[in-house]
Amino acid sequence: MSINCIYKSAICFLLFCNFFTECYAKKAVIVINYTNGKIVFNKNATKTLYPASLTKMMTVYLLLEAIRQNKITFNTKFKASKLATMQSPSKLGFKVGEKITVLNLLQALTVKSANDAAVVAAEGLCGSINAFSQLMTAKARQLGMLRTNFRNPSGLPDSRQVSCAKDIATLGISLFRNFPQYWYLFSLKSFCYKGRTHYTHCKILNWCKGTDGGKTGFICASGFNLFVTAKRYNNKGDSKRVVIVVLGSDSSKSRDLYAAYLINKFLSDYTICSPIKKNNKPKLDNERASLMRQIDFEEKMKISPKMPQLIEPVIHEEEEFSVDEILKAEKMKKEEFDEMYGEDEDVLEIDEEVCVNFSNAGTVAVNEMLAKNVKKIPPKRVEHAKKKTPARKHTNACKASRARKHLETTRH
Repeated sequence: MSINCIYKSAICFLLFCNFFTECYAKKAVIVINYTNGKIVFNKNATKTLYPASLTKMMTVYLLLEAIRQNKITFNTKFKASKLATMQSPSKLGFKVGEKITVLNLLQALTVKSANDAAVVAAEGLCGSINAFSQLMTAKARQLGMLRTNFRNPSGLPDSRQVSCAKDIATLGISLFRNFPQYWYLFSLKSFCYKGRTHYTHCKILNWCKGTDGGKTGFICASGFNLFVTAKRYNNKGDSKRVVIVVLGSDSSKSRDLYAAYLINKFLSDYTICSPIKKNNKPKLDNERASLMRQIDFEEKMKISPKMPQLIEPVIHEEEEFSVDEILKAEKMKKEEFDEMYGEDEDVLEIDEEVCVNFSNAGTVAVNEMLAKNVKKIPPKRVEHAKKKTPARKHTNACKASRARKHLETTRH
Protein backbone atom coordinates (compact mmCIF):
# COMPACT_ATOMS: atom_id res chain seq x y z
CA MET A 1 0.00 0.00 0.00
CA SER A 2 1.40 3.40 -1.02
CA ILE A 3 2.01 6.21 1.44
CA ASN A 4 -0.69 8.24 -0.30
CA CYS A 5 -3.28 5.47 0.24
CA ILE A 6 -2.28 5.15 3.88
CA TYR A 7 -2.67 8.89 4.33
CA LYS A 8 -6.12 8.90 2.75
CA SER A 9 -7.21 5.95 4.86
CA ALA A 10 -6.02 7.71 8.01
CA ILE A 11 -7.97 10.85 7.12
CA CYS A 12 -11.10 8.80 6.46
CA PHE A 13 -10.67 7.01 9.79
CA LEU A 14 -10.28 10.25 11.74
CA LEU A 15 -13.23 11.80 9.93
CA PHE A 16 -15.57 9.01 10.89
CA CYS A 17 -14.22 8.94 14.41
CA ASN A 18 -15.11 12.61 14.60
CA PHE A 19 -18.65 12.27 13.27
CA PHE A 20 -19.78 8.87 14.44
CA THR A 21 -18.49 9.08 18.00
CA GLU A 22 -19.85 12.48 18.97
CA CYS A 23 -23.39 11.15 18.46
CA TYR A 24 -23.09 9.43 21.81
CA ALA A 25 -23.46 12.74 23.59
CA LYS A 26 -25.50 12.70 26.74
CA LYS A 27 -29.25 12.50 26.15
CA ALA A 28 -31.37 15.53 26.93
CA VAL A 29 -35.14 15.40 27.46
CA ILE A 30 -37.87 17.84 28.38
CA VAL A 31 -41.65 17.41 28.74
CA ILE A 32 -43.86 20.50 29.10
CA ASN A 33 -47.52 20.72 30.04
CA TYR A 34 -48.65 22.99 27.22
CA THR A 35 -51.57 24.55 29.10
CA ASN A 36 -49.60 26.09 31.96
CA GLY A 37 -46.06 25.94 30.59
CA LYS A 38 -44.81 23.85 33.50
CA ILE A 39 -41.89 21.53 32.90
CA VAL A 40 -43.05 18.15 34.20
CA PHE A 41 -39.93 16.22 33.19
CA ASN A 42 -36.41 17.54 32.85
CA LYS A 43 -33.19 15.73 32.12
CA ASN A 44 -30.26 17.87 30.96
CA ALA A 45 -32.80 20.25 29.41
CA THR A 46 -30.34 23.16 29.35
CA LYS A 47 -27.33 21.14 28.23
CA THR A 48 -25.84 22.59 25.04
CA LEU A 49 -26.11 20.11 22.15
CA TYR A 50 -26.43 20.16 18.36
CA PRO A 51 -29.99 20.70 17.05
CA ALA A 52 -29.41 19.04 13.63
CA SER A 53 -32.52 19.35 11.42
CA LEU A 54 -34.62 20.70 14.29
CA THR A 55 -32.92 23.89 13.06
CA LYS A 56 -35.43 23.89 10.21
CA MET A 57 -38.18 24.74 12.71
CA MET A 58 -36.65 28.23 12.93
CA THR A 59 -36.34 28.41 9.14
CA VAL A 60 -40.05 27.62 8.91
CA TYR A 61 -40.81 30.19 11.63
CA LEU A 62 -39.11 32.98 9.66
CA LEU A 63 -40.89 31.99 6.44
CA LEU A 64 -44.27 32.06 8.19
CA GLU A 65 -43.44 35.38 9.83
CA ALA A 66 -42.58 36.86 6.43
CA ILE A 67 -45.95 35.63 5.13
CA ARG A 68 -47.76 37.23 8.08
CA GLN A 69 -45.93 40.51 7.41
CA ASN A 70 -47.02 40.36 3.74
CA LYS A 71 -43.43 40.28 2.53
CA ILE A 72 -44.08 37.03 0.66
CA THR A 73 -47.00 34.68 -0.05
CA PHE A 74 -47.32 30.91 -0.39
CA ASN A 75 -47.11 31.41 -4.16
CA THR A 76 -43.91 33.46 -4.05
CA LYS A 77 -41.13 31.66 -5.93
CA PHE A 78 -37.49 31.53 -4.84
CA LYS A 79 -34.70 30.52 -7.20
CA ALA A 80 -32.29 27.68 -6.39
CA SER A 81 -28.64 28.71 -6.42
CA LYS A 82 -25.64 26.51 -7.14
CA LEU A 83 -24.93 26.41 -3.39
CA ALA A 84 -28.42 25.06 -2.74
CA THR A 85 -28.00 22.27 -5.27
CA MET A 86 -24.70 21.22 -3.64
CA GLN A 87 -26.26 20.45 -0.25
CA SER A 88 -26.00 16.97 1.22
CA PRO A 89 -29.05 14.70 1.53
CA SER A 90 -31.76 14.80 2.62
CA LYS A 91 -32.77 16.97 -0.33
CA LEU A 92 -35.24 17.30 -3.19
CA GLY A 93 -32.55 17.68 -5.85
CA PHE A 94 -33.24 21.13 -7.27
CA LYS A 95 -31.50 22.28 -10.44
CA VAL A 96 -29.61 25.58 -10.64
CA GLY A 97 -32.08 28.31 -11.48
CA GLU A 98 -35.13 26.22 -10.67
CA LYS A 99 -37.96 28.22 -9.08
CA ILE A 100 -39.79 26.78 -6.08
CA THR A 101 -42.89 28.16 -4.37
CA VAL A 102 -42.76 29.02 -0.68
CA LEU A 103 -45.49 26.42 -0.03
CA ASN A 104 -43.35 23.69 -1.58
CA LEU A 105 -40.37 24.88 0.46
CA LEU A 106 -42.38 24.68 3.68
CA GLN A 107 -43.55 21.17 2.83
CA ALA A 108 -40.01 20.11 1.94
CA LEU A 109 -38.68 21.50 5.23
CA THR A 110 -41.28 19.89 7.50
CA VAL A 111 -41.80 16.55 5.74
CA LYS A 112 -38.66 15.77 3.75
CA SER A 113 -36.32 17.86 5.92
CA ALA A 114 -34.65 18.93 2.70
CA ASN A 115 -31.34 20.75 3.12
CA ASP A 116 -31.46 22.30 -0.35
CA ALA A 117 -34.89 23.75 0.44
CA ALA A 118 -33.47 25.36 3.59
CA VAL A 119 -30.76 27.13 1.58
CA VAL A 120 -33.26 28.28 -1.06
CA ALA A 121 -35.47 29.73 1.70
CA ALA A 122 -32.54 31.46 3.40
CA GLU A 123 -31.20 33.03 0.22
CA GLY A 124 -34.70 33.94 -0.96
CA LEU A 125 -35.51 35.84 2.25
CA CYS A 126 -32.16 37.40 3.14
CA GLY A 127 -29.87 36.99 0.13
CA SER A 128 -27.31 34.82 1.88
CA ILE A 129 -26.96 32.06 4.47
CA ASN A 130 -24.90 34.31 6.72
CA ALA A 131 -27.52 37.07 6.81
CA PHE A 132 -30.30 34.55 7.38
CA SER A 133 -28.36 32.87 10.19
CA GLN A 134 -27.98 36.19 11.97
CA LEU A 135 -31.73 36.72 11.66
CA MET A 136 -32.33 33.22 13.04
CA THR A 137 -30.20 33.87 16.11
CA ALA A 138 -31.79 37.28 16.68
CA LYS A 139 -35.26 35.72 16.54
CA ALA A 140 -34.12 32.99 18.92
CA ARG A 141 -33.11 35.62 21.48
CA GLN A 142 -36.44 37.40 21.02
CA LEU A 143 -38.30 34.14 21.73
CA GLY A 144 -36.23 33.47 24.84
CA MET A 145 -33.88 30.84 23.39
CA LEU A 146 -30.84 31.99 25.33
CA ARG A 147 -28.58 28.98 24.71
CA THR A 148 -29.08 28.81 20.93
CA ASN A 149 -26.86 30.00 18.10
CA PHE A 150 -27.50 29.40 14.41
CA ARG A 151 -24.93 29.30 11.61
CA ASN A 152 -26.96 27.72 8.81
CA PRO A 153 -30.66 27.19 8.00
CA SER A 154 -30.56 23.39 7.65
CA GLY A 155 -28.79 21.97 10.70
CA LEU A 156 -25.88 20.43 8.78
CA PRO A 157 -22.75 20.05 10.94
CA ASP A 158 -21.24 23.25 12.34
CA SER A 159 -19.60 23.23 15.77
CA ARG A 160 -20.91 26.77 16.43
CA GLN A 161 -24.55 25.84 15.83
CA VAL A 162 -25.90 24.74 19.20
CA SER A 163 -29.12 24.68 21.19
CA CYS A 164 -30.72 22.78 24.07
CA ALA A 165 -33.91 20.83 24.71
CA LYS A 166 -35.54 23.72 26.56
CA ASP A 167 -34.85 26.15 23.71
CA ILE A 168 -36.20 23.73 21.10
CA ALA A 169 -39.36 23.33 23.17
CA THR A 170 -39.68 27.12 23.36
CA LEU A 171 -39.36 27.35 19.57
CA GLY A 172 -41.96 24.63 19.03
CA ILE A 173 -44.43 26.27 21.42
CA SER A 174 -43.86 29.62 19.69
CA LEU A 175 -44.65 28.07 16.30
CA PHE A 176 -47.78 26.43 17.68
CA ARG A 177 -49.04 29.60 19.40
CA ASN A 178 -48.06 32.23 16.85
CA PHE A 179 -49.00 30.33 13.68
CA PRO A 180 -51.83 27.95 14.67
CA GLN A 181 -53.38 28.00 11.20
CA TYR A 182 -50.14 26.65 9.72
CA TRP A 183 -49.31 24.01 12.31
CA TYR A 184 -50.76 21.38 9.99
CA LEU A 185 -47.44 21.58 8.10
CA PHE A 186 -45.79 19.69 10.98
CA SER A 187 -48.48 17.01 10.94
CA LEU A 188 -48.18 16.21 7.22
CA LYS A 189 -47.16 12.60 6.56
CA SER A 190 -46.34 13.14 2.91
CA PHE A 191 -46.35 15.65 0.08
CA CYS A 192 -45.93 15.45 -3.67
CA TYR A 193 -43.37 17.42 -5.67
CA LYS A 194 -42.98 17.03 -9.43
CA GLY A 195 -44.92 13.80 -9.45
CA ARG A 196 -42.93 12.14 -6.68
CA THR A 197 -44.35 11.50 -3.21
CA HIS A 198 -42.05 12.16 -0.25
CA TYR A 199 -42.88 10.68 3.16
CA THR A 200 -42.20 12.14 6.57
CA HIS A 201 -39.15 11.19 8.63
CA CYS A 202 -41.26 11.77 11.75
CA LYS A 203 -42.64 8.23 11.88
CA ILE A 204 -44.04 8.57 15.38
CA LEU A 205 -46.94 10.50 13.78
CA ASN A 206 -47.98 7.27 12.06
CA TRP A 207 -48.56 5.19 15.17
CA CYS A 208 -48.54 7.08 18.48
CA LYS A 209 -52.06 8.14 19.45
CA GLY A 210 -52.73 11.84 19.74
CA THR A 211 -49.51 13.07 18.12
CA ASP A 212 -50.37 15.93 15.80
CA GLY A 213 -47.07 17.57 14.96
CA GLY A 214 -43.39 16.83 15.04
CA LYS A 215 -39.93 17.29 13.55
CA THR A 216 -36.90 15.01 13.57
CA GLY A 217 -33.19 15.65 13.19
CA PHE A 218 -29.95 13.74 12.87
CA ILE A 219 -26.28 14.44 12.41
CA CYS A 220 -23.57 12.27 13.89
CA ALA A 221 -22.56 14.94 16.38
CA SER A 222 -26.10 15.18 17.77
CA GLY A 223 -27.54 11.69 17.61
CA PHE A 224 -31.25 11.30 16.88
CA ASN A 225 -33.39 14.30 17.86
CA LEU A 226 -37.15 14.76 18.06
CA PHE A 227 -39.70 17.46 18.79
CA VAL A 228 -43.30 16.24 19.07
CA THR A 229 -46.64 17.37 20.50
CA ALA A 230 -49.57 15.18 21.55
CA LYS A 231 -53.08 15.97 22.69
CA ARG A 232 -55.64 13.60 24.21
CA TYR A 233 -59.02 13.78 25.95
CA ASN A 234 -60.48 12.14 29.06
CA ASN A 235 -64.00 10.78 29.53
CA LYS A 236 -65.24 14.15 30.77
CA GLY A 237 -64.23 15.87 27.56
CA ASP A 238 -61.28 17.75 29.06
CA SER A 239 -58.11 17.85 26.96
CA LYS A 240 -54.43 17.99 27.77
CA ARG A 241 -51.42 18.57 25.54
CA VAL A 242 -47.75 17.83 26.16
CA VAL A 243 -44.70 19.10 24.29
CA ILE A 244 -41.73 16.73 24.20
CA VAL A 245 -38.14 17.15 23.05
CA VAL A 246 -35.66 14.27 23.00
CA LEU A 247 -32.05 14.97 21.98
CA GLY A 248 -29.13 12.57 21.58
CA SER A 249 -30.80 9.16 21.19
CA ASP A 250 -28.88 6.23 19.70
CA SER A 251 -31.47 5.50 16.98
CA SER A 252 -34.72 6.84 15.58
CA LYS A 253 -36.52 3.74 16.87
CA SER A 254 -35.36 4.15 20.48
CA ARG A 255 -36.00 7.89 20.32
CA ASP A 256 -39.61 7.48 19.16
CA LEU A 257 -40.32 4.67 21.63
CA TYR A 258 -39.04 6.82 24.47
CA ALA A 259 -41.16 9.77 23.33
CA ALA A 260 -44.23 7.50 23.18
CA TYR A 261 -43.46 6.28 26.70
CA LEU A 262 -43.36 9.89 27.94
CA ILE A 263 -46.61 10.71 26.15
CA ASN A 264 -48.37 7.76 27.78
CA LYS A 265 -46.84 8.59 31.15
CA PHE A 266 -47.90 12.22 31.28
CA LEU A 267 -51.24 11.70 29.53
CA SER A 268 -52.09 8.59 31.53
CA ASP A 269 -55.57 9.89 32.45
CA TYR A 270 -56.19 11.11 28.90
CA THR A 271 -56.66 8.19 26.55
CA ILE A 272 -59.17 9.39 23.94
CA CYS A 273 -57.80 10.97 20.79
CA SER A 274 -60.82 12.90 19.57
CA PRO A 275 -63.32 15.36 21.10
CA ILE A 276 -66.21 13.93 23.13
CA LYS A 277 -69.81 14.23 21.91
CA LYS A 278 -72.29 16.24 23.94
CA ASN A 279 -73.72 13.06 25.43
CA ASN A 280 -70.25 12.41 26.90
CA LYS A 281 -69.81 9.22 24.89
CA PRO A 282 -66.61 8.69 22.92
CA LYS A 283 -66.81 8.88 19.17
CA LEU A 284 -66.81 5.66 17.19
CA ASP A 285 -63.44 4.15 16.31
CA ASN A 286 -63.71 5.11 12.64
CA GLU A 287 -64.57 8.69 13.55
CA ARG A 288 -61.81 8.75 16.14
CA ALA A 289 -59.28 7.51 13.61
CA SER A 290 -60.16 10.25 11.15
CA LEU A 291 -59.75 12.92 13.83
CA MET A 292 -56.78 11.42 15.67
CA ARG A 293 -54.22 13.93 14.45
CA GLN A 294 -56.55 16.75 13.45
CA ILE A 295 -55.57 20.08 14.97
CA ASP A 296 -58.23 21.84 17.05
CA PHE A 297 -57.96 25.24 15.39
CA GLU A 298 -60.51 26.95 17.66
CA GLU A 299 -58.58 25.86 20.74
CA LYS A 300 -55.37 27.44 19.50
CA MET A 301 -57.01 30.67 18.43
CA LYS A 302 -58.22 31.23 22.01
CA ILE A 303 -54.71 30.92 23.43
CA SER A 304 -53.00 34.05 24.62
CA PRO A 305 -50.06 35.01 22.36
CA LYS A 306 -47.86 35.38 25.42
CA MET A 307 -45.54 32.50 26.20
CA PRO A 308 -46.09 30.78 29.54
CA GLN A 309 -43.33 30.92 32.10
CA LEU A 310 -41.29 27.74 31.93
CA ILE A 311 -41.09 26.79 35.60
CA GLU A 312 -38.22 24.46 36.52
CA PRO A 313 -39.35 21.52 38.69
CA VAL A 314 -37.29 18.88 40.41
CA ILE A 315 -35.46 16.78 37.81
CA HIS A 316 -37.04 13.36 37.36
CA GLU A 317 -34.99 10.21 37.00
CA GLU A 318 -35.39 8.35 33.73
CA GLU A 319 -37.39 5.16 34.14
CA GLU A 320 -37.25 1.88 32.27
CA PHE A 321 -40.16 1.03 30.01
CA SER A 322 -41.41 -2.00 28.12
CA VAL A 323 -41.49 -1.81 24.33
CA ASP A 324 -44.20 -4.48 24.21
CA GLU A 325 -46.43 -2.50 26.57
CA ILE A 326 -46.06 0.66 24.48
CA LEU A 327 -46.90 -1.12 21.23
CA LYS A 328 -49.82 -2.91 22.88
CA ALA A 329 -51.22 0.43 24.08
CA GLU A 330 -50.95 1.74 20.52
CA LYS A 331 -52.54 -1.46 19.14
CA MET A 332 -49.54 -2.06 16.92
CA LYS A 333 -47.78 -5.35 16.19
CA LYS A 334 -44.05 -5.54 16.80
CA GLU A 335 -43.49 -6.88 13.28
CA GLU A 336 -45.21 -3.83 11.80
CA PHE A 337 -43.20 -1.52 14.02
CA ASP A 338 -39.87 -3.15 13.12
CA GLU A 339 -40.74 -2.98 9.44
CA MET A 340 -41.57 0.73 9.72
CA TYR A 341 -38.14 1.44 11.20
CA GLY A 342 -36.29 -1.09 9.07
CA GLU A 343 -34.43 1.52 7.06
CA ASP A 344 -32.94 4.49 8.87
CA GLU A 345 -33.69 7.33 6.53
CA ASP A 346 -32.15 9.80 8.96
CA VAL A 347 -28.70 8.37 8.15
CA LEU A 348 -28.78 7.04 4.61
CA GLU A 349 -31.38 8.34 2.18
CA ILE A 350 -33.30 5.66 0.28
CA ASP A 351 -33.70 6.20 -3.48
CA GLU A 352 -30.95 8.82 -3.40
CA GLU A 353 -27.18 8.67 -3.47
CA VAL A 354 -26.28 6.01 -0.94
CA CYS A 355 -23.19 7.77 0.21
CA VAL A 356 -22.21 10.48 2.63
CA ASN A 357 -21.21 13.81 1.13
CA PHE A 358 -19.42 15.95 3.70
CA SER A 359 -18.87 18.95 1.43
CA ASN A 360 -20.89 21.21 3.79
CA ALA A 361 -19.63 19.91 7.11
CA GLY A 362 -17.37 22.88 7.70
CA THR A 363 -14.76 21.09 9.80
CA VAL A 364 -10.98 21.19 9.41
CA ALA A 365 -10.79 17.43 8.87
CA VAL A 366 -13.34 17.57 6.08
CA ASN A 367 -11.62 20.51 4.41
CA GLU A 368 -8.37 18.57 4.49
CA MET A 369 -10.12 15.65 2.82
CA LEU A 370 -11.61 17.82 0.12
CA ALA A 371 -8.19 19.33 -0.52
CA LYS A 372 -6.96 15.80 -1.22
CA ASN A 373 -9.95 15.14 -3.51
CA VAL A 374 -11.42 12.53 -1.17
CA LYS A 375 -15.03 13.68 -1.31
CA LYS A 376 -17.22 10.66 -0.65
CA ILE A 377 -17.10 7.65 1.60
CA PRO A 378 -18.66 4.31 0.54
CA PRO A 379 -21.75 3.31 2.56
CA LYS A 380 -20.04 0.14 3.80
CA ARG A 381 -17.63 2.30 5.74
CA VAL A 382 -20.61 4.12 7.27
CA GLU A 383 -22.13 0.84 8.45
CA HIS A 384 -18.74 -0.24 9.80
CA ALA A 385 -18.43 2.97 11.82
CA LYS A 386 -21.94 2.58 13.22
CA LYS A 387 -21.22 -0.95 14.48
CA LYS A 388 -18.21 -0.05 16.64
CA THR A 389 -18.49 -0.63 20.37
CA PRO A 390 -19.04 2.32 22.74
CA ALA A 391 -15.62 1.80 24.34
CA ARG A 392 -13.94 1.92 20.97
CA LYS A 393 -15.93 4.99 20.02
CA HIS A 394 -14.82 6.79 23.15
CA THR A 395 -11.18 6.06 22.34
CA ASN A 396 -11.64 7.17 18.74
CA ALA A 397 -13.32 10.36 19.90
CA CYS A 398 -10.20 11.27 21.85
CA LYS A 399 -8.04 10.53 18.81
CA ALA A 400 -10.29 12.60 16.59
CA SER A 401 -10.20 15.49 19.05
CA ARG A 402 -6.38 15.42 19.15
CA ALA A 403 -6.29 15.22 15.36
CA ARG A 404 -8.55 18.26 15.02
CA LYS A 405 -6.42 20.28 17.44
CA HIS A 406 -3.30 19.32 15.52
CA LEU A 407 -4.84 20.30 12.19
CA GLU A 408 -6.05 23.61 13.58
CA THR A 409 -2.58 24.35 15.00
CA THR A 410 -0.84 23.58 11.71
CA ARG A 411 -3.46 25.51 9.77
CA HIS A 412 -2.95 28.68 11.78
